[in-house]
Amino acid sequence: MLEVKKVSKSYRSNTVLTDVSFHMQQGECLGLIGESGSGKSTIAKLILGLDQYDSGQIILNNFDFNQLKGRELRKARRHVQIVFQDPSASLNPKLPIWKSVIEPLENYPEVIPAFLKEVRKDRRKMAEILLEKVGLHSSLLDRYPHQLSGGQRQRVAIARGISLQPSLLICDELTSSLDVSIQAQILNLLKELKSEVNISYLFISHDIATVQYMCERIAVLKEGMLVDLFSSKDLFSENRHPYTEKLVEAALE
Repeated sequence: MLEVKKVSKSYRSNTVLTDVSFHMQQGECLGLIGESGSGKSTIAKLILGLDQYDSGQIILNNFDFNQLKGRELRKARRHVQIVFQDPSASLNPKLPIWKSVIEPLENYPEVIPAFLKEVRKDRRKMAEILLEKVGLHSSLLDRYPHQLSGGQRQRVAIARGISLQPSLLICDELTSSLDVSIQAQILNLLKELKSEVNISYLFISHDIATVQYMCERIAVLKEGMLVDLFSSKDLFSENRHPYTEKLVEAALE
């Protein structure tokens, strides 16, 4: 579903990524972990087609974003969406929740997600179903982002993220700003949606415990290089890279 092959990226004289390679299967959750500045968010931008890599290749559902322009690039981008740490980054404060949730569907009128097939022409009904999928009541449809709690706003952002039924949802530190109890609720919601909507997650985080809970496999970035890639059940294996071991030790302190 996703192949990242020897991707390198520099900004001026600053090398951000060096020969990064990994792949993902449909329905998989892959954790991408590393400290600030390790290149995690840069990989997200490249997969989204928001920036171009210097060398290598990124292929999502047989689309090579570096080779696409204009209409073809726009068409390919519907297959990947992102949910940010701060939902305010994707929710327009001037729009009621129901309009924010269906905005991607308005931008791609030709896309008909399986779970919205029966109501594709009813905008409010689509929003209602999307809110229901993330555990929110339809009474919130006409509220504005500032009238919701942080956890509710993040659920709305997730509803928006799955609205096109993309192949891949990038989760960029999406629970790090939430209270611990709300974090658990959001993580469990994501697990339910993964099987229900048949979606894959690239789960970007600095929290290795959260990544182990969510993901089947974990990729570890250090200074723009992939230094470890393994099954989550092997996190405590003696074969781990020393940097991975340091991340585990820090999490246990």
